[in-house]
Amino acid sequence: MRGRTAVAVGAGLVLLLGAASFLVLDTDARGLLPGAPDCTVTVGDREVGLSSAEAASAARATARVVRGGGTPASVTAALDTDLSATDRRLVAFALAGRAPAALTCTQTTDAVAGSTRLTPSGLVPRARDVRRELDRVFGRQQVGGFAPGGVTSGHSPGSAHYEGRALDVFVRPVTVPNRRHGWAVAQYLVANAGRLGVATVIFDGRIWTARRSFQGWRDYAPDTRGRSRAVAAILEHRDHVHVDVS
Repeated sequence: MRGRTAVAVGAGLVLLLGAASFLVLDTDARGLLPGAPDCTVTVGDREVGLSSAEAASAARATARVVRGGGTPASVTAALDTDLSATDRRLVAFALAGRAPAALTCTQTTDAVAGSTRLTPSGLVPRARDVRRELDRVFGRQQVGGFAPGGVTSGHSPGSAHYEGRALDVFVRPVTVPNRRHGWAVAQYLVANAGRLGVATVIFDGRIWTARRSFQGWRDYAPDTRGRSRAVAAILEHRDHVHVDVS
């Protein structure tokens, strides 16, 4: 299905199977139904369905715009011409970070695990490749959460940072332009999650995971009781995009 795609499968939807049996779907099954799009861009009450290839292509074009090397027209040109001009402009608007958490893609298979051996930077090869790609498409990014030899503190227990599988892309200070940049990066990672082996993206109080990608972006609300506003902003990932790989 092209253009505006509405898939509304909510809690308590009952599918009748025969005369006496039934199945209750109690989660949002977006992307799991036959014919559903791989990715969707939702802004307000308008929803645009995209293939994974379209989403990745549009995200790459958007990255060039964010970097200053392209125009919004290059984003719309990267999309299928079956989409209306209005829908193509909406996708360009959203992927530029102007509509937070607008793009989500469904991963139907688990990514194949990569090497766990740390590179000289302290990242596993797949995470290192994510860092290199973000620098290549968005320009040099301010990153952290890793160090040569690995890190052993500064993150929550069990964090992927301790395994060299995670990095943080900083968008400090927290301003409207930096927030847009962060969302452009976050949605680029979602659009390319299958190819890059991305498992988790967290930014601005929202989280997307490959394993629960059928639920799209979810609220991310760590315990910030007793914390200063600055510390709370860090815990809620207001000032950085977290990405970890499988």
